[in-house]
Amino acid sequence: MIEIALETEHMSNIELPNTESKTLAQRMGEGRLPVADAMRYAMQLADALRKLHDAGKSHGGLTPSQVVLTGAGLDLVPAAEGTIGAITPYTAPEVLQARPADARSDVFSFGAILFEMLSGRRAFEGEGRTTLANQLLTAATPASGSPAVDRLVGPCLVKNPEARTTRMQKLMMELKLLSVAVRRAETATRVVPRRDVVEAGTLRNELEQMEARMTARLQAHDRKLTEAQRASSEAVGALKNQVVALSADVAIASEQSAIPAAAGLDLEAAARLAALDQSMMALDRSMAALGERLAQLEAKVEEKTQKDAQFEHSVAADLVDIEAALKVQAAGIDSARVAMSQTDDLVERVVEALESLQMAVLDQNESGHEAAFAVN
Repeated sequence: MIEIALETEHMSNIELPNTESKTLAQRMGEGRLPVADAMRYAMQLADALRKLHDAGKSHGGLTPSQVVLTGAGLDLVPAAEGTIGAITPYTAPEVLQARPADARSDVFSFGAILFEMLSGRRAFEGEGRTTLANQLLTAATPASGSPAVDRLVGPCLVKNPEARTTRMQKLMMELKLLSVAVRRAETATRVVPRRDVVEAGTLRNELEQMEARMTARLQAHDRKLTEAQRASSEAVGALKNQVVALSADVAIASEQSAIPAAAGLDLEAAARLAALDQSMMALDRSMAALGERLAQLEAKVEEKTQKDAQFEHSVAADLVDIEAALKVQAAGIDSARVAMSQTDDLVERVVEALESLQMAVLDQNESGHEAAFAVN
């Protein structure tokens, strides 16, 4: 623990941020961080740890409470006196086993903090010191839900410090590549697919509303046509009844007119017969006028029916065309998504190739330094 004490003594010279700043723990307590903010804080924290490790030092007790966010970036604050060696959800397994903390322990703490910032939950937690210590020593690294994040965080949270990622420069490169991938995915999702989906959904809703309005109008027309036909039928029935009644009166009058004049047909009956003849003539004219009106009404109803049929056919054709256009647009969106997926796969392969190349260069550099040391 002497090395940790020396590190704490050195880091105590760091100036504390102003009172307007807040720690990363306080910021995460306010709610899940946006991905862009989490990536920015992770890059700044990785750079601060890189500078500390390049100077041959380590933090030894890194937690979100020791990361202070400022307007210019962030500051690393040393662990409070008496807290070094305490069990936290970010403590490296070797520190729990009473081994001295070093740069690899900081990498473990950094990985746990990065996991929490990107996933919104802690990688290791438990009620009580014993349960938490058991989680840190034996529990497997949980999945974050993102393969890219797991590839970045997984090597940091390896239990064995000998197999753990040791270079902050490598982590910073991976963070940069992940940041580019995140920005690209967010831009593509926000600008292309989502806009097309929203436009297609809006168009489909408008079509459904238009179809509902047209259906309501056609139903209203059908109701009006039915009512007109019923009224016409009732009027025709009433006129037929009147014609039957008048026909009966005419028959009676004809029988009366057949009586010989010698029977003493009075003048009043003759007047009634003349009036009846005039009524029959008026009825004939009324029937003719009614027939013309009925013919006109039937012609208008037939014309309206044809127009409604043409309108319905035209709307149906338009709906078919629009549906076909929507299918073409959906196919285009699917093609774009497939292309984006293929591009993402290509980016992942490029990242893996860069990682392999960097590891080869680092291994070559380490081999060169070891050889030079042996010669000296």
